[in-house]
Amino acid sequence: MRTTPNDRCSPNYNQAVGYRHSEEEIVEAAAAVALEHGMSGLTYRRVADRLEISDRMVVYYLPTKADLVLAATTAVSVRLQQLLGEAFGDERRDPDALVRKAWPVLTTPTADRIFAIFFEAIGLAAAGTDPYDQLVPAMMQAWLDWLSTRSTGSTPSARRRNALAVIARVDGLLVVRLTLGVDASNAAARALGIRSSTS
Repeated sequence: MRTTPNDRCSPNYNQAVGYRHSEEEIVEAAAAVALEHGMSGLTYRRVADRLEISDRMVVYYLPTKADLVLAATTAVSVRLQQLLGEAFGDERRDPDALVRKAWPVLTTPTADRIFAIFFEAIGLAAAGTDPYDQLVPAMMQAWLDWLSTRSTGSTPSARRRNALAVIARVDGLLVVRLTLGVDASNAAARALGIRSSTS
């Protein structure tokens, strides 16, 4: 049987138009670039290079830098939500128990990369950088609302306060981990009673 050039090409290749990728594939590539290079390294060229396509194809689906950032951040947020779901579980717990349960799951190399993106976005939001200044508060509010459903407390406001306490402790420990290193965050976690003195 004789093969044609199309027989040897990717299923995403069409001789008339070249490589075709869906918007979903382009968004996933944008998320992968963000996880590898950070939000500051997220460019049309890097996304296009990852898929071996023209950057014009990326621009076709994501016409502005804000669109590119929003798409990548949303895709990374899905990974973050999956990680948080695994870390915190579905049961209601007091703040100490929530942090103790979550900490081992949140301190892996995969989690480090996701949280590095998250904290980079927080820094850009704090500096008033568009679109992070709108995106990050909405993400934080969604995380707070979600965590409130896993926090103990006799009233909704008590559960919200407890969820805020968990966020403050977890984010503080993760900032220490990402900036001062694993040993420093482990020492802080032991001092807070999150890790035993032998671990």
